[in-house]
Amino acid sequence: MKKRWLFILSIVLLGVVMRSTFTTIPVVIDNVANTFGLPVSQLGILTTLPLLTFAVVSPTTTFFTKRFGIEKTLLAALLFVLVGSIARIVSAPMLFIGTILVGIGIAFINVLLPATLVKFTPNKIGVYTSLYSTTMTLMTAVFQIIAVPITKTFSWQMLVVFITVIVLLVVVTWIAHMLVNTDPELDKAVTQTTHTTTRKINPWRNKYAWSLLVMAGIQSAVFYTSIAWVPTIAQRTGVTATQSGWVIGVLSLIGIPVSMWVPSFLERSSYKGRRTLMTGATGLWLLAILMMFNQHAGLIWWLIVTAFIGIGGTAVFVYMVTSYAIRTRNANESSALSGMAQTGGYLIAAGAPWAYGVLYAQLNNWILQTAVMAIAIVVFIILMWFSERDKTIFE
Repeated sequence: MKKRWLFILSIVLLGVVMRSTFTTIPVVIDNVANTFGLPVSQLGILTTLPLLTFAVVSPTTTFFTKRFGIEKTLLAALLFVLVGSIARIVSAPMLFIGTILVGIGIAFINVLLPATLVKFTPNKIGVYTSLYSTTMTLMTAVFQIIAVPITKTFSWQMLVVFITVIVLLVVVTWIAHMLVNTDPELDKAVTQTTHTTTRKINPWRNKYAWSLLVMAGIQSAVFYTSIAWVPTIAQRTGVTATQSGWVIGVLSLIGIPVSMWVPSFLERSSYKGRRTLMTGATGLWLLAILMMFNQHAGLIWWLIVTAFIGIGGTAVFVYMVTSYAIRTRNANESSALSGMAQTGGYLIAAGAPWAYGVLYAQLNNWILQTAVMAIAIVVFIILMWFSERDKTIFE
């Protein structure tokens, strides 16, 4: 690459917008509801819409990348995020339409970013995965912290404008990267040489790809459910509302060092090393879920619970996104595997927080649904041991 710093800057900025564009609004949902005269209950879908969009859109990425290439498809995805982000402040209907547009764009970015790393930095996948996953984790927490102060000082609309400006910066840097660092003739040659191989790739007929799909679903379902319900459960055991904010903050922040270190370790390790690390990480996550059964826990207990969830859950997330790159032989395989796994994964995850809440309301406790989460993590460990081997997914 002629200007590697442009590529690095693009990856960092992509990490900034990959989650904050849709996880920040729920923090100030009361203000949004008051502006548009809607009940808060109707806006709960703003959290679910992106996940459903991820599930629907992810399998289409291969179709577009075959015709337009990774860079152009990723640029189009960023433009969807840009338009959708700013559209949310226009009116109540546009709030939902804009959220869907953001979800479409982020769905493509989720799938294409691992493939982009395979294409441009095949020997440093772990380093660059650490770069964007750490940025994503950090900035998600930062935006959740600054959302309320910005809204109180200005408005929630100004918060959205601020986020949109960052998306615009990503668009500009990615266009600059495309103009400086890509070679259309080389891309055309690579596409021609891999076309025959790509046509034979069908992850839907691959048992190891199916394992990753279920694993992606378990990771997303348990993690998003934990974020959604741990504060409520903690308050049920006696933790104050303010303290529950600290609890969820620990969950977000403690994952930062994990996302910095784990991808590079995974890239350097053999399949046996990956098995060992992920068994430990998922074991810690399982312990955290089991600790949730304590109905008389105090603040320190819940801080430990969310610390374990933050460490284990982040390690598992990073393992999944890194696997799409290091467990495939080229960008086409990475895109196909990532698209399939994220399609099924987010489809599984989309209803999990809602189902947890329904059972919570019906049973007036969280015992049964938490037991299901624990069983799901055990299933993840079994599938991880099955799918990890001394070969790539499609060999």
